[in-house]
Amino acid sequence: MTGNLIEQPRTHYIDVNGLAQMFGVGRSKARLMMDALPSVRIGSKDYVLGTRLDEYLQEHGGVLIKWPKRKR
Repeated sequence: MTGNLIEQPRTHYIDVNGLAQMFGVGRSKARLMMDALPSVRIGSKDYVLGTRLDEYLQEHGGVLIKWPKRKR
């Protein structure tokens, strides 16, 4: 093995539960955040790459979410 493989940063993927823990919000709000973020779907779950999340937060200063209208 070469030393280059060890020196490269590992990419980590964050799921909805990870977002909820990271921002201290519930699963519903974390799901809305995931929809607003540049996420990827792997199998049946959505993930956001940790570096992409950092870039998004630096560019936008936060994650703007909007609760959907209530259906009556």
